[in-house]
Amino acid sequence: MILSQNLRKRAFTMVEMLIVIAVIGIMSALVIAAFSNAAQDARRVIARQQQAAVQNAVNAWVNSKSQQSGLAEARRLYNLAGSSKGRVQLVGAYLDDASLAHFLNPSNTTNAGEVKSAALKKTGQYLYLGTWSAASYPKVELK
Repeated sequence: MILSQNLRKRAFTMVEMLIVIAVIGIMSALVIAAFSNAAQDARRVIARQQQAAVQNAVNAWVNSKSQQSGLAEARRLYNLAGSSKGRVQLVGAYLDDASLAHFLNPSNTTNAGEVKSAALKKTGQYLYLGTWSAASYPKVELK
């Protein structure tokens, strides 16, 4: 009798075990959600960096072409490229080879109007290089 009372005082009850398991489950769900959000945030940062890299390439190309043959001719050549993919190819000399290959990879960019990378595909976004009008400047948009 004394032995069974000692065992009972030192052991966990089933209710206590279930409460501990539930608390551990809730805490692990919060940790997993935090890591999931961090991964999505990282993809968004990468998307913004890729947008900035392509915009810098466009800026460098416009600067170079406008010095060589004038701004109107640079605008004409840019618009003749016809699509976002064509415009990325046009300014490709101002991007590093790996980035250019990544943007032009057929498994990433399947629509000529939407330039994508692996990170952009995962966020459901794409880069759009619209027509350059006389009253504006060529802009790389993240859509």
